Amino acid sequence: MAWDGIPWFVEGTAASEETLRLIVDAAMCGGEGVVGPADLLVTALDAPAAAVQVGPGAMIAKRRAALGGGSQSYAARMPTAEQADVVPVTVDGPRSDLVIARVEDPYGGEPWPAPEDPSVGPYVFTRVIPDVPVGTTSIRDIEPDSTAVTLARIDMPAGTTTITAAMVTDLRQLARPRSESFRRYIPGWQAPDDLGAITDVWETFPMGATWTEKIPDWATHVTVHALITGLLHPDAVEARGTLRASVGEQHGAAMPYACEAAGRTVLQTGHTFLLAPEDRGQMVDISLEGLGDAPYKGVLRADRGTALSLEVTYSQKPVSA
Repeated sequence: MAWDGIPWFVEGTAASEETLRLIVDAAMCGGEGVVGPADLLVTALDAPAAAVQVGPGAMIAKRRAALGGGSQSYAARMPTAEQADVVPVTVDGPRSDLVIARVEDPYGGEPWPAPEDPSVGPYVFTRVIPDVPVGTTSIRDIEPDSTAVTLARIDMPAGTTTITAAMVTDLRQLARPRSESFRRYIPGWQAPDDLGAITDVWETFPMGATWTEKIPDWATHVTVHALITGLLHPDAVEARGTLRASVGEQHGAAMPYACEAAGRTVLQTGHTFLLAPEDRGQMVDISLEGLGDAPYKGVLRADRGTALSLEVTYSQKPVSA
């Protein structure tokens, strides 16, 4: 019989371990990494020592053992923080170490020893892999068949005996990051609005380009991108200034514009913002703001021939909280 005889779920049966791992893999769409954005964060100790702390959390690791077939993943959780020792660096340094979470299952053809009590394990461990190549970003780079998730890299100068925050590079990835996008449109301005005349205070531009939106409680970042087409430069008086996107009290990078010839033009701006934990799930204002450059007297005008498209994308990425 080619099929595994017991699917999930038939009453009165016990599905195989492979089938249960298949469910985990399908739930994650084949992804692996940490489950939550703040899970398994590696940090230096409050009192620096030859060790790091791995915060609590959960992870999904793809099964790469030779036996049992593909499309299988393990789910594992660490309910409390753990300290992982790091071997000090000799004068022959520098050295880079990789911090990983690894499933060591001896029943899939991998050379791991069985635990004393197989019914309770353990089968998952935090491991520090010493002396990896400079710039290594994944356990796949050095152990492609390892059933493990990469958490961080520690880059230590020669003679290092204590690990500081500056030595730790976060390398976590989310197993199944969430994202959500939406668009808002303004098709034209019956009352014209000029950008460029005000050169000392940021103003909402075009007029009415402010939206109050609720941030999803799972989002860690938001990307705002705005495209304004058909802006009128009414004459040959040069217009210069900047345009930016803002989310709440955060302001994005100011993107410059310059127009010399009369006619219509296109402006765009955007930024990716890190959302503070206290902002998640709250209502915030998303706005576009403009500012003219003082030496230039020309303006750009939003009128009935102007259209605005705003795209907002909420996303999840690994964060510290």
